[in-house]
Parts: sequence; structure tokens; C-alpha cells
Amino acid sequence: MNTVDEQVQTVLVVGYDGSEPAQRALLGAADLLRNRPGRIEAVFVAHVPSAAAFSAQGLGALREGLDDEAHQLSQRVDEALRETDVKWHFQRRNGEIAPQLLEAGKELLESGGPDTHLVVVVGGSAHKLDRYLNSTPARVIRQDRFEVLVIP
Repeated sequence: MNTVDEQVQTVLVVGYDGSEPAQRALLGAADLLRNRPGRIEAVFVAHVPSAAAFSAQGLGALREGLDDEAHQLSQRVDEALRETDVKWHFQRRNGEIAPQLLEAGKELLESGGPDTHLVVVVGGSAHKLDRYLNSTPARVIRQDRFEVLVIP
């Protein structure tokens, strides 16, 4: 590897919700970073239903539940990556999954500078129909700002 390649840091933005496809994406991303400079940014995107906004009490309970879920998912990421030498960070975002993964990527690219190589990593659906319609991987792939890796 030459010196230019060694200065490039790879940041893998991994969509993580604890599902089997997300777990495969996380472990696949960790494999990609073995013995390479870089890190994983595990991103949990919580979706708050619009109906919840009509009830302050309901919204509070929903937010508390999502906080608990984010904490549990962060622990699962820690358990999955503990035995690796991969650096990682966990964040929770609110909204629609694909746009939030792309926004996280944009922010990380801007903060990382020109020597950052950013790749969005998502788990592929086991259902063939999902791969072609409006699945998160399909929606992320449709943009052309970042490299996208779908782990089957």
C-alpha cells in the first residue's frame, strides 16, 4: 500500500435496527475494516408515527421506548464488535430510514474531510420483491453521492 492509500480513512455507515439483515451488514462491515484504517458508524433510525404527535403523553412514552431500544441496540453492536479491533460509534436518528442514513453519511463526510472514503452499508432483504420495490437498500442505491454496499 502506498502512503496516499494509508492516509485515507474508510467510514462505513451501517444501518442498524437489530434485524438479521442489519446484523449481517454490521458483521460484513467489520470484516471489510479488518487491518484497515477506518471505523463503523452504526445508525439506528427511529420512526415516530405522525399520529403520536397528537398526544403529548403518547409521544413521551414513545420517545422513552425508542431511547430504550437505542440503548439495547448499542449494546448489541458492542457485543457483535467486541472481539474485533474495529472502531465504532452508535447514533440514533429520527425519521425515514434511507434519507437519514444518507444524511448521516453526508455529515460524516463533511466532518472527515477529503481523505475520508465513505460507504453506506445495508443488509439486503431475504424477500425478492423487496429488493426491487421501495426497500431501504433500493432507496439508498438510487442516490449517487456515496458508494453503497448491500450485504445479502
